[in-house]
Amino acid sequence: MYGGLARFVVKPGKRDEFLEIVRWSARIAKESEPGTLRIDAWEVEAEPDVVYGYEAYTDREAFETHIQNEAVQKFGQILDTLVEGWTMVIPFGDSVASSAGD
Repeated sequence: MYGGLARFVVKPGKRDEFLEIVRWSARIAKESEPGTLRIDAWEVEAEPDVVYGYEAYTDREAFETHIQNEAVQKFGQILDTLVEGWTMVIPFGDSVASSAGD
């Protein structure tokens, strides 16, 4: 499995737009990307301007397919208008153990 975890600091007033694109990307992945296992977004009460995003794929090739979808491309184009900054908490890479299968 290939995946990563990012932390996004969303600009004031942009949370709904940010989450709309994340949800759109997740729908596209569910409908047309069999190699995308998970796209999850979490909000943490103690960090009101932060959204964590977790993504998991069968392999790096599935990740490469995912980043070509329309929502991911749009997100990349408008990222600076939605977030103040972001960091990779867990950089994309291969997992060493998973309950998702081999």
